Amino acid sequence: MPENTWIASGQPDTAPAKTDLALAWIKAHRETFIGSVVILLAAALFAVYFFIHYRGLRETAWKNLFVAQQIGYQGDIPKAQEQLAAIERSYGSTSAAPYATLTKGDILFAQGKFKEAGEEYAKVTTARDVGPFAVYNLGKCKEAAGDLPGAQAQYADFLSRNPEHFMAPEAHASLARTQELAGAKDLAKTTYEKIALLYPDTSWAGMAKARLGQAPAPAKK
Repeated sequence: MPENTWIASGQPDTAPAKTDLALAWIKAHRETFIGSVVILLAAALFAVYFFIHYRGLRETAWKNLFVAQQIGYQGDIPKAQEQLAAIERSYGSTSAAPYATLTKGDILFAQGKFKEAGEEYAKVTTARDVGPFAVYNLGKCKEAAGDLPGAQAQYADFLSRNPEHFMAPEAHASLARTQELAGAKDLAKTTYEKIALLYPDTSWAGMAKARLGQAPAPAKK
């Protein structure tokens, strides 16, 4: 078997190391290398600044939201609404903004302004955190305004989007109620049966069985 030439010659391995190759490339492309480093440093500094700035905005937005809610609870509705609108304008990129919109809708709903409340809820039906609440509350607005078909559509939409949500039993009950009010007794019966099946041993099942005219099962010990 032939010997490796560098061993046979008694000379050390002269293949260039990766570090040497890198240094040679940097030396040959000094301006490109320096420019790349400057760009990377600038990007890193901007990322740090953005993170700190956004965190500050988010904290301020949530503090302002808390203040606005307290103002609303104290009865100063115009001032609360003004504060909530300011959060939407100034902190629209933060997670507090959809909550501000939802709160505006809640305040309007409590005032009996169902159309205006529904308009606010409609803005955040696709928001990550408050979307399910907005979809359901929009149904409540339609129901309160006498739009039973619209309310049923909203409750059904909520259930199709959020079948495992903790508010799903209430949405089922609201759907059955509006079906009854609209005279769709067969649909209401089906919905009540579904409630009794999906949520056994709960007050929702007891309510559904009562509407169906069934004797509730004895409570488990």
